[in-house]
Amino acid sequence: MNEIDRWFDSGAEVSEGLRLLSVYAPGSRWLPKLVTVAPERFVPLLKDRLSLLSENHKDPVGPASAAPVAVGKSFRESWPFLSEPDCPIELKVLAADKITAWRNYTSAHNSLFDCATTESCFEVAKKVIINYMENRKIYSEFAYYNEHHSVLGKHPIFAQAKRLSELRKMSVISLLKKQRNLEGAIWRINNEIGKKDKPWLLAERETRRTMKESELKIVNNMIKEYEQGSN
Repeated sequence: MNEIDRWFDSGAEVSEGLRLLSVYAPGSRWLPKLVTVAPERFVPLLKDRLSLLSENHKDPVGPASAAPVAVGKSFRESWPFLSEPDCPIELKVLAADKITAWRNYTSAHNSLFDCATTESCFEVAKKVIINYMENRKIYSEFAYYNEHHSVLGKHPIFAQAKRLSELRKMSVISLLKKQRNLEGAIWRINNEIGKKDKPWLLAERETRRTMKESELKIVNNMIKEYEQGSN
């Protein structure tokens, strides 16, 4: 067992991981800074980097476990339920999202250690983390359904589907009120992003804004349909 393997098996303490990075990858200039500033977000990248440097270790958070298909199998062979007639529509949508997330992850990961500035490294690292987490969320849904033939339901797409169902039951007065609330929420999120005071929250804020904007678009369309039907 080498030093990196022992570090993983002993719990992967952050400061020791940074020491190992400085020893085995002294050219990694920006990753230590990112880990120090926001360890909760960038420790997975530290683990990923050290895992690549280890001859023996296969880190469960690394790219191998994030792959969308099992070795030697096609995507459909790995997840046969996608071809079943009773497969939930949400899982069929997530199948395309999973492939996209994996491709975005691998593309960003390949360029992660070629960054020349802190800003470019942050943007690439953000892309790596966002797509890695998305791929893992979808994998959890697929693995659970594959085993139990029932929905886990933790991916945001299921909450979105529920909200859409609730919106369809609303009266036009309730929809107008919802419209104002969503516009206010989007304004507040934009204000938070504009302050640039907590860069580690940027991805979460952008995700919230995207969800609110998507919901507002649906509400606007429903109100428009109601107005057209009234004319």
